[in-house]
Amino acid sequence: MREERLGVPQREPWGTLPAREPVSASAYRLIRDAILHGRLAPGTRINEVELAQAWSISRTPVRDALRRLEAEGLVEAVLGRGMVVPSLGRADVDELYELREVLEGLAARRAAERATSEFAARLNTYLKAYGTALKQGDVDRLLAVDDDFHTSVAGMSGNRRLERAIDTIRAQTHPIRLRVIGVKGRPAKSFREMAKLTAAIRARAAVRAEAAMREHIGSLRLDAGAVLQELDAVLP
Repeated sequence: MREERLGVPQREPWGTLPAREPVSASAYRLIRDAILHGRLAPGTRINEVELAQAWSISRTPVRDALRRLEAEGLVEAVLGRGMVVPSLGRADVDELYELREVLEGLAARRAAERATSEFAARLNTYLKAYGTALKQGDVDRLLAVDDDFHTSVAGMSGNRRLERAIDTIRAQTHPIRLRVIGVKGRPAKSFREMAKLTAAIRARAAVRAEAAMREHIGSLRLDAGAVLQELDAVLP
């Protein structure tokens, strides 16, 4: 696999460190954002020395940021290479989506139990935005609205630990999500599944909401597996 190095010439895609934010927090956020938005492909090596030089900071905050990202599964230590953005194989995807089914299903159940009229209206707004992006073929917007939708459901669960666990797992599936969205018919299928989930939450039907979320994640899992099979079970 080709190795990409993170150095001074790549400074622009990473942005600059904000002056009014702790350096380690900024480094963590910018590296995480680059991974989640596909600017760092799986297999990319992150050189903390070169990154520290690019940002004109010490290595300590960069190292701290990478440790946090490693705990989230967004980078991994590879012997002889240092920190690398991990590649996902079929087994990884199966494990991650299996966890998503359980965790997000529980979150949907709890969200339905605690749903307010304001929350239901928010989900409807996301659903309409998703529908508009679907008609326009705006993939970036589809992904953004999908993130907001799932994040809102997790937040309404009222369980902060569950919310954080979901965020971590969803972040690890992001590289494959960027490809799954391109599967023919996938966005329209997601729209129907999200509408079904929204209806269950609006009705405060907790069991139905959990089933709808698990059905949605299970459907995504099947398409993710198909994508990996097409790519010979390894993301480039």
